[in-house]
Amino acid sequence: MMKTMNSRKISFLILFLVLFVLVARLFYPFLTVILWSGLLYVFLDPLHKKLKGPEGPHGRRTLRTYLSAILLAVLGVLIVLVPLAFLTVATGKQLADILKSGVHFFEANADKFKIDPQGQIGAALKSFFGDSFDLSHFDLIKELQSFLASAANQILKISTSLIKNVSQFVVTILFIMFTLYYFLMDGKALGDTFVSMMPIDPEHTRLFMRKLRETGRQLVIGYFLVALFQGLMMFILSLIFGFKNNVLLAVLTAISSFVPMLGTSIVWVPMALFMALDGNVVKAIVFLISASIVVSTLDNFIRPMVLGGQLKVHPLLLFFSIVGGLAVFGFNGIILGPLILTIFIAAGELYRALNEEGESAPKKEESAT
Repeated sequence: MMKTMNSRKISFLILFLVLFVLVARLFYPFLTVILWSGLLYVFLDPLHKKLKGPEGPHGRRTLRTYLSAILLAVLGVLIVLVPLAFLTVATGKQLADILKSGVHFFEANADKFKIDPQGQIGAALKSFFGDSFDLSHFDLIKELQSFLASAANQILKISTSLIKNVSQFVVTILFIMFTLYYFLMDGKALGDTFVSMMPIDPEHTRLFMRKLRETGRQLVIGYFLVALFQGLMMFILSLIFGFKNNVLLAVLTAISSFVPMLGTSIVWVPMALFMALDGNVVKAIVFLISASIVVSTLDNFIRPMVLGGQLKVHPLLLFFSIVGGLAVFGFNGIILGPLILTIFIAAGELYRALNEEGESAPKKEESAT
């Protein structure tokens, strides 16, 4: 009898996993919509609860509830995603301009970068590579120009494709608004539906979802918003000190904030060196001090203040989760990567908590007897 029950459970779990994979496949084309709608919902739901006010008689929804959900769904998406799209296009264009400038620079200084097989650099390379590398057929300038030109063209193609696909972007925005509206209106009901579908204890599923929501929210506030703040500070500093391509520098600063140990210094230290080499030594020192205080040092105060020691994710793990997420999921990976890491951490904490409860229950029974 016991073997029959176990075989039935295993058969059911196999069937559930197959159906789960099929359902996931059905929803995968809408991954971007669901991901960004869910992320916005986590932040907008508390505001929606305040704006909608008390429920009507017999739990009926009031007109204020509908208006609040519509307003937040529209404004929330427009305020976050539309600037992000324009920022992506502007960054791509500025990066392409820098690469093109690099091509022109190498063209203007071709003689300085030529490798003479009889020179010191050529002799050193020949002694290192031996006969396996023929310097007489190697043109460094052409190789660099080819690489920079192809990279610039590729980035321009991406930026142009984003501009051309405005209709697709608008459709995605509308889908996110539509989904976010129903998340705000029926978030609890949708959560209960998900809990009822899981083949585990409903209380454990709810505990896991609460933990995931809390840690995901703290992750975004503690890391992504701090990175956004650092990027904004770099944008302001680059304007003050007369740097071009301000948007690109701001984006690079925000991205570098996730790099362990070095952080944003990857961006502002070379900027200061460039100013010093250009003859503006005093200006470079002032910029170096300003960037180290405004961009880097304040990070040490803002992040602990926001997180309050509640979220403990090692920067190295976070860095690889973002890079890996971008490699696997594309742009959505910037959220999905850390989110998967967060799910893994939350699952481990939940498993330990359940084990502790299971071990403490028999001890209580023994002490009672």
